[in-house]
Amino acid sequence: MMDNIDECISANLHLTDNFTLINKTWNDFFQATQNKKLILYGLTDITEFLWLRCENKIVIEAAIDNNNDKQNHRLDELFDETTLHESRNVKISSKNILENYQTNEVVILISSLRRYEEIARELEEKNFNCYFSILHLEYNYRKNKESYKTLADYKKEFSKNCVEKFPIESNKILIYMGNYIEHGKCITEALLKANDNLDIVWIVDKISINAPEGVRTIYNGKWKQYCYELETAKIWIYNAMPVPIYSVKREGQYYIQTKHWGSITLKKFGLDDPAVKNSPERQMITKINSKWTDYIITGSELDENSCRSGFNFNGKFLRFGSPRSDILFNPEHYKEKIYKYFKLNSSDHILIYAPTFRAHSKQKYFMKWQNLNFDLLIESLKQKWNGEWKIFLRLHPFVKFSSKQVKLSDKLIDVSNYENSQELIAASDILISDFSSIIFEPAYVMKPVFLFAPDKDEYEKNDRELLIRYDKLPFPISTNNEELTDQIKNFDEENYRHKIKNFFDHYGVKEDGHASERTAEFIIDLLSR
Repeated sequence: MMDNIDECISANLHLTDNFTLINKTWNDFFQATQNKKLILYGLTDITEFLWLRCENKIVIEAAIDNNNDKQNHRLDELFDETTLHESRNVKISSKNILENYQTNEVVILISSLRRYEEIARELEEKNFNCYFSILHLEYNYRKNKESYKTLADYKKEFSKNCVEKFPIESNKILIYMGNYIEHGKCITEALLKANDNLDIVWIVDKISINAPEGVRTIYNGKWKQYCYELETAKIWIYNAMPVPIYSVKREGQYYIQTKHWGSITLKKFGLDDPAVKNSPERQMITKINSKWTDYIITGSELDENSCRSGFNFNGKFLRFGSPRSDILFNPEHYKEKIYKYFKLNSSDHILIYAPTFRAHSKQKYFMKWQNLNFDLLIESLKQKWNGEWKIFLRLHPFVKFSSKQVKLSDKLIDVSNYENSQELIAASDILISDFSSIIFEPAYVMKPVFLFAPDKDEYEKNDRELLIRYDKLPFPISTNNEELTDQIKNFDEENYRHKIKNFFDHYGVKEDGHASERTAEFIIDLLSR
């Protein structure tokens, strides 16, 4: 079974001009650590190979990760293998910790699969010349072997052992949405209101998550705990993130897929997405997950038709609506929260600008700036609706780092790192986007949405195919700043509401703020079967 390392080797990402890395083996690494202190640089899932290959015979002096969320946490909070290891209490630090060591007293092990060259150059500049890369150690370990175990193989074995040893727990629900957000958060809150005898387990991408009482969180890096909770849960709830293919789904377990969009989406996805069509690995993962899926929560006829095609799904649909969109029907609570968080005046109005990413360049994902004139936009909003306006810049998670390219001000605020986009929408008055499916959610509660897409022809030709013709969307479309100004100036709310209603009626979209309750009721009934 392939893993991330195999994929990187297949893509030739191991090829480098750095001869320090090329021919090193695990034996070279073990010998180097005999009389030197070991420092880990970058803590990812492939760091696990350190324990798999060395059988816990090493001692870790320090650990470095550039992710602030990991810093100051202990190793045993990230890796199951360190729980009983003498290095378990090592705290993760920034790279500044290197200043505490002599260059000739340490060995540094790099875990990054893509940034190893950059890290190696950085180390050499500081005269740390004894370093290894797990990618290259594994490449040299695997290249002459007819067979070997990947991390996925170890996980599959562990999952099978869990199935053999432990029964399904009739009140356990496992949810994975990345972090405590999205549809799962709203469903969880409805479940907690309806039943206090549930074991709700969230798999999360951050070590520390503020989850409510009644919810247990497991960091996804601790794969043994993840496997155990997954194999013993009666219900699995995922969004577009797939259930790991090393898992064992047994009779009596139910898999509910919520998707990561609402009741309707704009772009083709899954097996209909060219990026997936060109990736045998992604096709396999999609097909396996579709086979395992028992139910998909949907919100419209279009949603169901696109899921049948994109997921190759022939199971049952639950047309409950969009759980994460329920909060749009209770805006005052979230408006107060957002205004306080971003220190806004109660009289301020909010426009969200939420363009999506592009993917047709040599980069995997990139941000294409459309030269939206923010000053002109604010002036147009004032002339049409009066008052003071703030623009929230909300970039897609794939390209949120691109917000550094924009000159921010007290009127242009970067909210790309705020996790819950629905809370932002609930607090806002207007949204502008291009091809993001976020455009439909403000419309559920009749908030104005404008489309600003100077490259709309290029996008449809080179990026993603659309499920709905762009000119058939019920939103005003602009291809330049002057057109956008005119669309705002001539915006007719009554005509807009009429278009939205007809559009949603055509596709069978009916949102009422109670999708989470319907979903929770179904889940509780499912648990009792």
